[in-house]
Amino acid sequence: IGVLIAAGLRSGVLQGIFGVLGIVVGLYLGFGRDTWRLGNAMPTSFRRAIFAPILGFMSVLMGIGGGSFGVPLMSLYGTPIHRAVATAAGLGVLIAVPSVIGFLMVTIPEASRPPYTVGAVNLPAFALTISMTLITAPYGVKLAHKMDPKPLKRVFAFFLTLVALNMLRKAAGL
Repeated sequence: IGVLIAAGLRSGVLQGIFGVLGIVVGLYLGFGRDTWRLGNAMPTSFRRAIFAPILGFMSVLMGIGGGSFGVPLMSLYGTPIHRAVATAAGLGVLIAVPSVIGFLMVTIPEASRPPYTVGAVNLPAFALTISMTLITAPYGVKLAHKMDPKPLKRVFAFFLTLVALNMLRKAAGL
């Protein structure tokens, strides 16, 4: 569903949505209190069945792996930040693989599609993104585990807010 909706929206609209949601999540991670909770443990059964597709849908719509929404959600349920980041990395694979398959099937007019694009997936960009992720992920994990939870949340918040502001800038045509 996320692939179909994302394919039907203009990139400026998607950038605007991502920018607003990114700033909200960044503000929560940067300034939210540890006492802010939706519960003491991640939901199970029915509530999990509601949260999972919403998280996946929003992640696909934004073209991200799930960490930007999964980490704050898990934090709101008392999951330590290091565990939330690690779990979100696993979620990323579960979200990305079906998404890529879906985006391979989306049709983009030839005039507006870059060379070496299949469906809505630019193969050189895809290969570069996967390669850099595989190379840099182990360093990110080591760095994250060396950091205390509070600064780690703030670094994540800063990065997400920076990306969100850039998306809003692009959506505004600047």
